[in-house]
Amino acid sequence: MPAPTMKIAVVGPLASGKSSFINFATETRESFTETYIPTVPVRIIEYEAPSTTRGRSETWNVHIFDCSGDTKFEHTWPAMSYKLNGTIFVYDPDDKKHAEELNLWYNNFVEKPNLTEKCCLLVASRKNQDEEDGRSGHEAKLSTLFSDIPRITFNGKADEIETIKQTFVDFLKKVIVETSRGQEQDERFK
Repeated sequence: MPAPTMKIAVVGPLASGKSSFINFATETRESFTETYIPTVPVRIIEYEAPSTTRGRSETWNVHIFDCSGDTKFEHTWPAMSYKLNGTIFVYDPDDKKHAEELNLWYNNFVEKPNLTEKCCLLVASRKNQDEEDGRSGHEAKLSTLFSDIPRITFNGKADEIETIKQTFVDFLKKVIVETSRGQEQDERFK
């Protein structure tokens, strides 16, 4: 029997730190690159996630779609969100435009594919900032669409790699549980 698969999208505005976050979370890279290289239009990462569901151990094949933040690729979003199981939003919390733009991403990667907030994660990316720099008090306000989505802060520092990896694994576990429930319901109605 082939391993079960799931699809995760990593979305958000341009230069918000999407690729950096997913590189840290999947251990693809453990430090930032000095130069910004935009994703055009998507980078797909394959990742294996071990899981125990209902006493059964199995490994899930996770296809992570690291999507460009450039809205000129919006015409590709329906394909990227097709059969989507989870969404990770990455944004700069100090950028008001990023906070406003997240609504567009929410519409295309949560509402249209009919995901639940349980299958979402919000990442406030402060990749070039220290937490003590005083900017954290001036965060842009997010819409209420994001009020039920778990939120973490990502600074891209080596000492937070383990926390980021564990948060990512916990997120995947939640998505696996929700995906398994959906598959079981689908099988009952066949």
